[in-house]
Amino acid sequence: MTLLSHTLVRGLLVLSATATLTATLTVAAASGVQAAAPAPVAKAGQPAPASSGNNQPNTRNASIPAKGLFSGDQLSESTKRQLTDLMMQAIGSRIELALLVPTGPWKIDGAGQGDTNLNTARLQSLRRFLTDRGVDPNKVVVESRIDEKIKTPRLDVQLITTPAND
Repeated sequence: MTLLSHTLVRGLLVLSATATLTATLTVAAASGVQAAAPAPVAKAGQPAPASSGNNQPNTRNASIPAKGLFSGDQLSESTKRQLTDLMMQAIGSRIELALLVPTGPWKIDGAGQGDTNLNTARLQSLRRFLTDRGVDPNKVVVESRIDEKIKTPRLDVQLITTPAND
């Protein structure tokens, strides 16, 4: 199965899980069950909000400019530091989903080594970095938001976590 096929299958699984959650919340609302308030969201570079004892998901984000993101097909040292900082925010949590979102005018034809070129080898280096640090490979999803209207390409990384019960 190709990387694109894996990404599509994972995307369908995420959509299916979202639809299931939406249906569950709709049934709960119809039966008079009140939903809990949404979980607080941590911003990049800030510690995660304190847990109130429930298992609501938290989101940790990092937005990394394309310039300097890679050195050849490998992650640059500055990118590794930024991703490590993001992973450090998730210590004590279970990562439910790691979402890699290339946003902006990326070149996805697979050729070249420029800052805005995004190819399979570069995506694999991102996946490998996260899985080498304990993220389940089945929970790493790439969602492309190639948009020519955005002038500067970037990589947005979101970690959706829940408190670890260990």
